[in-house]
Amino acid sequence: MPTSAVSNGYWAGTRGGYSVIVVGVVNAIAAVIFAAALCWRLEQIRREGGGLQAIAMTTAIAALTLAFVVSGKDVTEAIDATLFTGAARVLFYALLAIGVAGLIVVFFFPGRSTTRERRAGIEAVPLIVALIGLQVTMLVIPDDMRTQNLSEWTARNVAYALFVLIASGYLTYGFVACVRSIRRFLQLSQGYLKTSLTLLMAGLVFLTVSTLMQIVFVIGSSTGWFRLPWLLGAGRVCSIVGVVAFLVGISYPMLHARWQSVTAQRRHRREADELGPLWELVTGAIPEVVLPTKDSPAPTMMLHRRVVEIRDALTQLSPYLTEDFEVVDDAARADMLWAAVEEYTIAGTSRGAVREVVPGGADIEADAAPLLELSRAVAGQSVH
Repeated sequence: MPTSAVSNGYWAGTRGGYSVIVVGVVNAIAAVIFAAALCWRLEQIRREGGGLQAIAMTTAIAALTLAFVVSGKDVTEAIDATLFTGAARVLFYALLAIGVAGLIVVFFFPGRSTTRERRAGIEAVPLIVALIGLQVTMLVIPDDMRTQNLSEWTARNVAYALFVLIASGYLTYGFVACVRSIRRFLQLSQGYLKTSLTLLMAGLVFLTVSTLMQIVFVIGSSTGWFRLPWLLGAGRVCSIVGVVAFLVGISYPMLHARWQSVTAQRRHRREADELGPLWELVTGAIPEVVLPTKDSPAPTMMLHRRVVEIRDALTQLSPYLTEDFEVVDDAARADMLWAAVEEYTIAGTSRGAVREVVPGGADIEADAAPLLELSRAVAGQSVH
């Protein structure tokens, strides 16, 4: 994948100071985002479990994260010194290939005759062929050329050219397969998922263009049929744009989920506070409805607890509330509730049959809506 290939210099020949800085920043940000995405995926699997698609996505993110780690200069030198010259480059492209294979499985759009499981088995064949090809061709490349950047000179070596063509060819195949599947999913998606898939597809398209440019450059340089040295620079630009779009797309669901969680917590904290006047009024009269708690609950839990406790208390107070309570406005309800609390406090217990005085909603947050209106009315009343 040209993402890390740009960062470690495998992609391009000449490196200017500005280019190195840009590539280094992109590489560092990408590594952090992939690591965060990996942690998020593992947490999602822990909470919800996961089938083949979840495992494939986790594998893809893990492989791409490791590829960024392997692309670091110190790590590359350590791997080459421990194994053999060029081992880091083989491992780098192998991890990219595994990551792309995982993405193919993740984004595969099931058809009538092919399931995701079957597609995963099919994808193992080109992946294994590519991995074997990378290993074999690297061993044939002269030692002094194995760590050199791609250039017209290195591309004239047959083994070096084959290595690059195998790596770029498999990545191109994988990117195209992912783009085709994502296009189908886009027709069915909406909301934040549509945004995420659009960014992912845009990133993969740019990455596909960059690998195709690399293939064309290698073919032209190795055969001598044509010279297009500008393809390296153009491919680098496409690669960086593709990486950025891909990273934003793959992290968008995580960022969206985090944003939704933060905004929900704020909203629940505000609503729990707004329920305070009503909650204090009814639980002051009927404290036994208050659920036990050890620690300070989170805003969402606090809101849900107060809704349950208020509804329970209103049910206990229902014998002291006339049928008009269900049809009058909130200000009148507040007056009637104050009176019911006073009567209950004097009597010390409920009388007669209880009933539900506030209609329930589809979920507990819908249950909170009428209670919030009533609580605001209670807060606006003078203390009896």
